[in-house]
Amino acid sequence: MKSVLRFCTILLAGGLAACVQTQENLSDFYPVSYQNLSGWDKEDYGQLLTLFRQNCQYLEKLPSNRHLGGVHGLFGGQAQDWLQSCNAANAVNVADPVQAKQFFETWLQPYQYTMNGTTGKVTGYYEPDVEGSAVRTDVYQVPVYGKPSDLIARKKTDGQVEYGFIQNGLFVPYYTRAQIDQGALSGKGLEIAWVKDPVDLFFMQIQGSGRILLPDGQILRLGYAGKNGQPYTALGRLMIDQGLMDAQLINMHSVRAWLHSHPEQAVSLMEQNKNYVFFRRLTDQNQDTGPIGTLGAPLTAGRSVAVDKQWIPLGVPLWLETTMPSPAKNQKDSLVRYPWKHMVFAQDVGGGITGMNRVDLFTGWGAQAGWYAGLMNERGKVFVLLPRRLEQQSSAQ
Repeated sequence: MKSVLRFCTILLAGGLAACVQTQENLSDFYPVSYQNLSGWDKEDYGQLLTLFRQNCQYLEKLPSNRHLGGVHGLFGGQAQDWLQSCNAANAVNVADPVQAKQFFETWLQPYQYTMNGTTGKVTGYYEPDVEGSAVRTDVYQVPVYGKPSDLIARKKTDGQVEYGFIQNGLFVPYYTRAQIDQGALSGKGLEIAWVKDPVDLFFMQIQGSGRILLPDGQILRLGYAGKNGQPYTALGRLMIDQGLMDAQLINMHSVRAWLHSHPEQAVSLMEQNKNYVFFRRLTDQNQDTGPIGTLGAPLTAGRSVAVDKQWIPLGVPLWLETTMPSPAKNQKDSLVRYPWKHMVFAQDVGGGITGMNRVDLFTGWGAQAGWYAGLMNERGKVFVLLPRRLEQQSSAQ
């Protein structure tokens, strides 16, 4: 039996909404027990319940029929699917770990979620600190652009979004990274900050947010505002394909080091990634919280992940089993990896995060968070937790 048919059968048998055929092979999508979640009995249930409630605050603000993403028709893919569990969460004593644990086991059903039985891929991202200025100076010459007013995002007949602008009465693709670097947006008043290093800007765009460290010691928070819609190309893959670096040595830190040591090639190489991210100032952002994710909630280090929302709805809890890099004791420049098994929340998306079994873990902000994010390239297993129907809740209790 083809996996598409198996997927539909599972959904209908579980009382979930009607399904449609999918493009990827959903070979493993079925309900499992919490006993299948390795490490579940060691979780911090009070913190999870607090984060779940915060998630609910954003879901409850959305129109009830707002599609959150995921395979079309999947129960849990609309804001209204979460209302009952959100109401139930608000009635639980967050200080009582027994009640908090019971809430999840009663109201949410875990599902095994893989493709072709393979493990997923887990990477990390963070909020970088970047030296910069609110005005252009002799030191800070690289502009950070806000979202252009002529940038248009429109849906095509197949439901995909295309980005462009009107030129001579025609809708054309928006400027590429190379065109923007060469001055396509100059003189339009879009500069919201200036940085000294184009490599810093490039990696801040990959992360989707940043903290600009101003000369007077103040911090300017920048958040994601939009993109040009051009295709995203991973720089590491380009460098491997072009023989610039060995695949075993590729990570964020090694790529940055290579770009800084080859300034004559750096800009042209970065411009092969045509994708370009625009930012906005976050004037009311708490300095002690993470950046705002796509869901609208502040990201939490070690608990927020970016996903491909074509497959995983924004807002859903996930159970993630992976590994985490750590410096090896008494061994300079060596790494060990230890098991990392926790509940996380799908609160963000990313240009390079594609596929149903692909997540990007937010590690925080600053140098230490950057160290972890830059070295994460792990295998992982993902479980999706979706709201139970009322008849399923009674059987779970």
